[in-house]
Amino acid sequence: MKNEQNINIEIGRWTITNNGITTKKENNAIEEFDKNDIWSYEKKGNFFVWESPVFLCSRGWISNIDLLDFNSAFLVYQELFEEQKPKGFPKVSWAETLKRQYKRFQNSLDINSFEGRKQLEYEKEYMEKLTPEEHFELNKIDLNKDYSKQIEVFGDSVSRKY
Repeated sequence: MKNEQNINIEIGRWTITNNGITTKKENNAIEEFDKNDIWSYEKKGNFFVWESPVFLCSRGWISNIDLLDFNSAFLVYQELFEEQKPKGFPKVSWAETLKRQYKRFQNSLDINSFEGRKQLEYEKEYMEKLTPEEHFELNKIDLNKDYSKQIEVFGDSVSRKY
């Protein structure tokens, strides 16, 4: 095996090791993508896409910058441990994987951006002033409304700030 030394490379909040890529969340829980996760893919339409980078987009505890750092760590890991790639591996589209990630960016306010931080402050201030009845009304779901375009704010206190 080419990489018998212990690898410990940090990219943003992510650490590349011989066993995979890890990070610690705000609540000190460890999130780990092991060797099998790194090489996992799924078929989407006519393309194969990387599963871990797309899955990570669904997690609200990382910011857009954290996701970009993960992408870098992901690619570095794959290069360092290319000999772990399973035999007969299909061509996986990095471009198609990124397209799926960027769909998230289109409707999100990153807490690391000025706009995202201000929006989060305004929303916290607004929510604190609501009565219990107003909270209840806000949480009702209107089945006729399209919620897919609503802005989400991503990141936690350990997200990279710049």
